[in-house]
Amino acid sequence: MTAPTLPRRKDTTAGEESSTLVQPRRHVRRRAARFWNDVLTTPGRMSVFAVLSIIAVLAGGIVASGTITQRQSHHETLLAEVEPVANASQSLYSSLTIADSAANTAFIAGGIEPAELRERYLQAIATSAASIIAASQGLDRTDTESIDQLAEINAQLATYTGLVETARTNNRVGNPVGAAYLASASSMMQDTILPAAADLYDRQSTSVGESDREWSSPPWGSFFLLMLAIGVLVLFQQWLWRLTGRRVNPALGLASLLMVATFLLTMIAGFLAANDNARGLSEGAAPMNELTRQRINAQKVRAQETLNLVRRTDPEGSAGERAAILGGVRDTLTVYLDDEGSGSGGRVSLDDGGAVTDAISALDQWMAAQNRADSLYQQGDYQGAISISSGQDEGDSGAAFDEFDQSMQDAIEEARDTLRTRIDKARRTSSAGPDLIMALSTLAAFAVVVGIAPRVREYL
Repeated sequence: MTAPTLPRRKDTTAGEESSTLVQPRRHVRRRAARFWNDVLTTPGRMSVFAVLSIIAVLAGGIVASGTITQRQSHHETLLAEVEPVANASQSLYSSLTIADSAANTAFIAGGIEPAELRERYLQAIATSAASIIAASQGLDRTDTESIDQLAEINAQLATYTGLVETARTNNRVGNPVGAAYLASASSMMQDTILPAAADLYDRQSTSVGESDREWSSPPWGSFFLLMLAIGVLVLFQQWLWRLTGRRVNPALGLASLLMVATFLLTMIAGFLAANDNARGLSEGAAPMNELTRQRINAQKVRAQETLNLVRRTDPEGSAGERAAILGGVRDTLTVYLDDEGSGSGGRVSLDDGGAVTDAISALDQWMAAQNRADSLYQQGDYQGAISISSGQDEGDSGAAFDEFDQSMQDAIEEARDTLRTRIDKARRTSSAGPDLIMALSTLAAFAVVVGIAPRVREYL
């Protein structure tokens, strides 16, 4: 008699495990099918359309609010950090050039230099040190190149002042070696320190222009999302009209009006802010940068004039270059006059306070005076050339240059004020925008819920 075959325990276990895995899958499929059937019903489609409308409304509001907030943050950073660093860099270069020119002028005066020249030199060195500190405090910590450059300028400035003091000491006792020390100091300034300061200014002024230009266009992405939200709401209402026969859903109509208001608010604030940004760039940053470069060019010419006298170099060789550089400075200034503003390619006038007019007048006097000084030098009247070149009386080159440089500084400050005013106006234009946009879009989303809830309940 054959014994019955018993089922193997291993097969039984495998079957139970397979059954255990299949049951949850079937349960998931049944629930998915049930959910899909619910979605295909009329209340289900209403709910899906309502959810899509709410998502579109909130997404548009969040993006628009975030964009405006981001632009406000950019404006605050530009006003508090980027632009002040560029201005400190400009002030650093100018004060370094003034210090070099003052040191040369004081030296050629001979013996104990006039107190006014000494004070000007010390003030320029103090301003340079303050500008280095101001620039270093505002620099981005990731901008290691500018940080290293400032540190190098600071170290070289200490060496420069040491050479100047040595030259001054030797000059007071009539030691001819003083001229060599001063020439070495001036060469360090012209060949090393000033190029580094100019490079720093170029980098920071470019940063201002790029930073401002980046936000000089309207927020097109926000406009698109808000229009998309309005379009979804309109389609939703048209679909409900065909479905229910009711032409108007008051709550959904309110939601649409709220999103239209959000769109108009974003558009107006965006265009106004972009316009202020663009005008700040064209009426402030661009002329400020251009005038600063021309001031730097003029200061280089002045430093070379005084250094030529220290070295007793015949100025004839540099007269042509000086005339070309200062002629370019004058041409640049004329386009910022009141009577030239309308015909200068849209350039703004910076002559409201007469700074440009004064700068042109002083520049003409400076060029004429220096030509007289050169003529006296070539005739062998070295002391006469020194008297005109360093003199502070009316008609002297020194006095005319000082007046020119101060007028240029005034014009630059006017351009800077325009830039900062425009940026601040762009910031204030949208100051209340983010909160108001979020409030309107949230109310619109709530109105969608209020508008669709009764329609859904009609089918339940």
